[in-house]
Amino acid sequence: MTSPGTGPGGDLTVDPAKLTAAAAILDTAAGSLSDSVPSLRRRPDAGASSDEVATALGALAGAVTAIAEQVAASAESSRTSAADYTVTDQAVQGSMQQRGRSLVE
Repeated sequence: MTSPGTGPGGDLTVDPAKLTAAAAILDTAAGSLSDSVPSLRRRPDAGASSDEVATALGALAGAVTAIAEQVAASAESSRTSAADYTVTDQAVQGSMQQRGRSLVE
């Protein structure tokens, strides 16, 4: 889908296939982040500092979980946008074809 740009950037071109591919990359990243969380939740053997290290790792695990959730949400938004652009393109194309027929008839 291409829309004429009104700002300094010019036209906006959206390729649904690229959005879908980006979503897959984001899904992989979210999965990798989520997979790392269990190891952060294990209690370390850090001697007298074990409690402090465990607290810090727990906080890190929470942050990594939040980031993974946001990355997964971005992937879902990218997939939704790709579908929306596809539907919009098809509707516009159908409308233009209908108008073209009515002009010729």
